[in-house]
Amino acid sequence: MKKIFLSFVFIFSFSLIVFSQNKFEGYNIILDAPETQRAATCAIRYVPPPTNITISDLNPSTPLNVSACSGSGTTLTKSGSTAVMKANSANFKWCFQGEDKKYRITFNGDQFSGNIVYDWIATPDEKTLGFYNIKDFGAAGDGRSDDTIAVKSAMAFIATHNGGTLTFPEGEYMINSPIALPSGIVVQGVNGLHSGASTNNVVQKTTSRITLVGTNRALFRIGECTEKVVIRDIELYGQSTQNTYGVEAAGAYTSSQGFYFERVSFNNFFRGIYAHGLPVTDLAWQFDYVKVNNCRFIYNTDSGIYTNLRNSDWKIEGSLFINPPRTATQNANSMHFERVGMVIIQDTFGGGFQNAKGGTFINVLDSGNLTVIGSQTEAMTNSFVYNEVKNPYAGDYSYPITFVNCIFGDPIIFNARRTFVSTGSLYGPQTFKADERLRVYSTGDRFCYDGNILGCGGATKNNFDRAQVIFMTGQPDDRNIPGHPTVFGTDVQFGGAAQLPSFLQNALPTGKANGSMVYCSNCKRNTTPCQAGGTGAPTMVVANQWSCL
Repeated sequence: MKKIFLSFVFIFSFSLIVFSQNKFEGYNIILDAPETQRAATCAIRYVPPPTNITISDLNPSTPLNVSACSGSGTTLTKSGSTAVMKANSANFKWCFQGEDKKYRITFNGDQFSGNIVYDWIATPDEKTLGFYNIKDFGAAGDGRSDDTIAVKSAMAFIATHNGGTLTFPEGEYMINSPIALPSGIVVQGVNGLHSGASTNNVVQKTTSRITLVGTNRALFRIGECTEKVVIRDIELYGQSTQNTYGVEAAGAYTSSQGFYFERVSFNNFFRGIYAHGLPVTDLAWQFDYVKVNNCRFIYNTDSGIYTNLRNSDWKIEGSLFINPPRTATQNANSMHFERVGMVIIQDTFGGGFQNAKGGTFINVLDSGNLTVIGSQTEAMTNSFVYNEVKNPYAGDYSYPITFVNCIFGDPIIFNARRTFVSTGSLYGPQTFKADERLRVYSTGDRFCYDGNILGCGGATKNNFDRAQVIFMTGQPDDRNIPGHPTVFGTDVQFGGAAQLPSFLQNALPTGKANGSMVYCSNCKRNTTPCQAGGTGAPTMVVANQWSCL
């Protein structure tokens, strides 16, 4: 009887050991975004199956009890507190079992990555697979501990599953080296309120934020072959503004696309978002379909958003830029598009402070179509600047820059050829500083506040003094722009008579083409050239002189 009882105990105990084994699965995966490649190099790469992968026990109080999964093709040998395994030679996959919930795995990476270190968790239950908590990977979130390995491990783990949602619960997560983002990742925080917001809360630090420690580095990085990345409801914060980036994207060959930032605060970086192509392909990397929605860019010393790549499309909507003061050492721009494809900026606001003006709201060197809708800025050095550096090769009439229903009072500067289209916007009386290469198409714009409310403060209107005004309509008192007295279509009513602009005989514009028509309010009829002293007449340029009809 005693032998039977002991056998039962042994069998029961053995079954508990087998039952308590957790499965760990993965690939020889590398996740980073290099910048020195000379050929297509994806952010996700794999080392060969013969690579030795070392398994270390993170719990020194228990023995390393691991074994290869049956039928996985993984080879595994143990030696003391470590084990070495090799992946299946056919599919690069490895699988082992262990009694702990987490083990550290290390292996030699490739020429770009160096040594790889991950804290690997057991495969979760099928009911929660795809939804992960950063705490499960060992992150402390206490504002003191280094959580870099935990976050890198989570990204690599999610990459092996081709995507998933990673939650950052309440806390501050300290990062000291760049974290590469895999395709299909959703980084989810608690909320996107920025630290120091005027909420009157006793606690001024936001609920969940990821903090970058150190200088000359990015917090998150995006490389080639990356698609469908979402970051939302979290604050990204830089302890230093010395060449730091909240999100940096860099590539040269294979395109990346589909990036969505929603309710994210980019606080206290050199640049909040920085996307750039590599010189090896002359900045021609395709980084496309970027959506920035309801985000905040707070005190980023160079620029909130900065791009320098030729193939990139952006939509920036419902966002806010709070700029630090512009100084000799910081540009303090909201958005800087050194090179970019197409851009839509909508319902977006920004500025500095009256006694500490920011830099430029939108700074552009080279772009395709750029459209700004229902947006406004104030207390900035400039509202908009095109070709600030006066590059002689900048400028293209093919792609219009279009403003619709915007309010800009600080200077708008054009230093190159460009087509400018504006509809229903409000500008100050001397907002534009454009050279003769600008072509202006203006409909329904105002270049001064309503005199019944604020007036122009005694300022003289002086817009488009050198630009080519191709087409312009507006209120009657907006037509008298020095050098451009002719306004086509002023107060035209559909189905009614056309009203020509009216001039005195001594003010008839010079240099107009034959066939040009105005109304001369004091001209004699049937005189060529037109003579004063009459009751008025329609007037046309015939044979290069004004002829009264």
